[in-house]
Amino acid sequence: MGLIRDIFGIGRDGGSLLRDLAAIRKKTRGDRNRLLSEIEFNAALVLDHCLHKGADEKKVIEKLRIECLARLIDEGFDFSAIRKGVVEETMVKDIPVLRRYAGLDLERLLKRIRFHIEQLKLLPDLYDIRTTDRVNARLRLENLGRRYVLLIRFLKA
Repeated sequence: MGLIRDIFGIGRDGGSLLRDLAAIRKKTRGDRNRLLSEIEFNAALVLDHCLHKGADEKKVIEKLRIECLARLIDEGFDFSAIRKGVVEETMVKDIPVLRRYAGLDLERLLKRIRFHIEQLKLLPDLYDIRTTDRVNARLRLENLGRRYVLLIRFLKA
């Protein structure tokens, strides 16, 4: 899991991040629990299966879930009930793809993750992602992984 160590340093890996998220999820009920379960599922899919074990990008993209997240955003769910505050600039370090996330609250961060997943889900319909050089699905999944690492770190802070 070099990606996670590159972002947050020695001693962190996908397993420890997923355990942190599971511990947060276990303290919740209802919609919060369903949302965190969906986030945990997607994070495991991207961080463990795709980036660590090398699962096929097309299959990973097809399995990503956003049903609960989309429903809660559309219904106007109060995400501050899960985590108040904003992403601190120190959380994004000097990672260019994450810099623009500094200052976002949980709702805006999750809306960006939702948009990113929706765009990823379009790729297999628009391109043969195994052979095209027009889009780099692996890089896009790495960026989604970075967003999930940031999200988990933000939820834990």
